[in-house]
Parts: sequence; C-alpha cells; structure tokens
Amino acid sequence: MEQNLATSLAKKFRIMTFSLIFSGALNIGLIATCFVRQDNFQSFAFEGALQKSTGESTVSNLSALNAMSKLSFRELVSLLTNRELVEEGYSKRDLALAALVTFRHFNLEKALGASPAQKRSVTVQSGPVELYPGLGEEQFEAIIRFAYREKWPLMAKGLFELLQKVPSPREESLCQAFAMTSEFSALQLLFQKTEASQDVLTLIDLATEGTWDLLNGFAKEQAQLLDLSMEKRRRFLLSYLAQRSKTAVKLLLSTDLEFSFKRLDDRGICDMLTLLQGNFEESQKFCAALLVSPRSDFVRKMAAEKLYAFAGETIPASFDVQAAIARFCPGLKVVNPPAPVPVVPEAPVAAAPVSPPASSSKSVCYHTVAEGETLWKIARHYKVKVEDLVQVNGIENGKLYPGMTIQVP
Repeated sequence: MEQNLATSLAKKFRIMTFSLIFSGALNIGLIATCFVRQDNFQSFAFEGALQKSTGESTVSNLSALNAMSKLSFRELVSLLTNRELVEEGYSKRDLALAALVTFRHFNLEKALGASPAQKRSVTVQSGPVELYPGLGEEQFEAIIRFAYREKWPLMAKGLFELLQKVPSPREESLCQAFAMTSEFSALQLLFQKTEASQDVLTLIDLATEGTWDLLNGFAKEQAQLLDLSMEKRRRFLLSYLAQRSKTAVKLLLSTDLEFSFKRLDDRGICDMLTLLQGNFEESQKFCAALLVSPRSDFVRKMAAEKLYAFAGETIPASFDVQAAIARFCPGLKVVNPPAPVPVVPEAPVAAAPVSPPASSSKSVCYHTVAEGETLWKIARHYKVKVEDLVQVNGIENGKLYPGMTIQVP
C-alpha cells in the first residue's frame, strides 16, 4: 500500500511540474507577444496613415512625412527605433525625427546638447520640413532617452500651444518650462519696471491670449533691438487688446491707467470695457473717470454698467448719468462738451457776391489701427489721401501695427 501511495504522489508531482512549466512558458509567450504588439503598434499606425493619405503601397520620403504629420508625439517617438530604409538613404526613424521636430515641436537641440551638424530641407503638403542626416546610434539613443525622461521635451512653440489647450490652473512644471524660454524672457523684461514682471502666471495668461506669431515676432524684434520703453509696452499691450486679451486690459489699467483713459479712442475704450473683468482699484477708477468724462453717452453708460455690476446692482432701466455719478462719484459733476454758440448770419450784400473761401478748416481726429487694416483702407474710410496719412504721422514704409494710434488730417 505504501508503494502504491508513493507511486501516486510521484505521478501527481510530475503532473504539477509539467503544469507549472507549461504555465510559465505560456506567460512568457504572452508577455513577448505584448511587447511585439507594442513595438509594432505604432508601425501599424504609421502604415495605416500612409495608405490613407496616399492610397499607394510605394513609400517615398514625402509620402512618409505626410503620413507622419498625422501621428501623435508618442507614436513618432516609437518609430525612432525603426531603421527600415525609405528613400535616398533616409530610414523611417530619420523621417520620424523630422516629423517630431516640425509637427510636434520636439526640442532636438536640447536633446543632443547642440544643434545638428547637417540639415536638409524638403517641402511637404503642410510646408517645409528639415531632415537631419548623419545622426549616429548614440545620438538617437540620447534623443529617445530625452523624449521619454523629460516631462516637457518641447520647444517654446510646443509649450505655448500646450498652455493654450490646458485650462487654468495650469500645471506648475509646465509654466516653469515655458518661463525658461527666450520668448517669455523678452516679455518679462518688457515689464521689468512694473509689478507684473514678478507675476509669471499673469504674463503667461497674456502671452497665451494672443497668437504665437505675435509673441515670436515681438521676441525677435527685441533680440535685434532691445526696447524697454513705456511706448513699446503700450504698443505691445494694444496689439494684444486687438486680440481680445482680457489680461491686456488688466495690465493696461494697472501699468498705464492715465494713458488708457485719455489717449484711446471710443472704440478702444469700448473694447476695454467689454473685456474688463474683476473688481479691483484700477478698474473702479477707470470706470469712474469715464463716467464724468466728456466722452460719448454710449461710453459713459458702459462705464456705469460696470460700476453697477461691481456693486452687485443692476443698472436702472431709465439710465441717468447724474444719478450714476451721485451713486459712484459723489461730489463730482459730469463734464459735458460746451454747447455750440448760435451764429446769426449777416444779411447778404447784393452788390458784392461772396466768393467761396480758398480753404476750409477740418477738425483733427485720431484712429486706432485694428488687426488687418492698411493705410489704403483707413484713407478710404476717412476720405483722405494715403500720402497725407504717411506725411502727418511719419510712417515709414507704410508699416502699421494693431493698436497703433494715428492722426487723421
């Protein structure tokens, strides 16, 4: 009986051993399959995008780049290990790197520690793309490590676009990464004499409420000729006001309240009042000054609406300026423009016909340049000559910028 028991136990032990070996082999196979599927997934995604974009089985550099332009950042990074040749000596990893830099704003210089020694430019459907021939294995390994280990492996434009997509409050590390760029440094330097220079989040809000071209163009101008004047800061904020930036309104009031109140035309004032948010000291001063100013009734009513809103009240249906002034500016009176003095015409003299005057006087007005306006368009609107606009304002090469105030003769 003991021998039969021992034989039975030995048989069960062998069965369990074979089961464990089979289970282990099966798990290893499944894991290997997962890795293979993970390695090949992005290649399948690339091939699918390639056939969808071209409808052809033959792969060229241009068709591959067009297909890669539709892949995500991580999909392109996964192709950096693919050495399969495509055309003219370029492999899929070479083209994936070019797509990463062009379409996903990958910071290649930071990954390599220097700018690539060789560059070649080609043009695809979405524009020019730079290729980087001659990169070796060590350089690609450094690129892959940087792409996976760095939390924000992007150039300034990529960080800018990411900040525009992410709602506030934004992740602190993302804001810090953008604050290290030369574009943000130029912006911060422009506000160095104001309290806003230390408010990184406010300046980031300002930058991202405009376009990348606007910020990048400003940074390039400052790199060529540094201008930290108040006039430069005004022009910069007015250009963002034209982009409907709420932060630009806040900074105009906090850094240049008198200029905002006195020098902007009614259109600019209305834009500021429309975008104005937050009940702070400068906003109240601004609206109160407008309420007692000689500006148009429409502007004064908009200012009163803001003051009532700040107080948590609704503007009366029958709006009265004096009542609003008594409510928010006690002791002050509205400044109305002087009433015209009636002129009694003299009786005509029959013996001496009156000849028309040699020249007639014309009142001078100012115009704030809006986005997309040209000298020809402004001159046509006011029925004046382009040459007169150029001469009166000293405009060089007909160059205008949004927010610029010009005199209309």
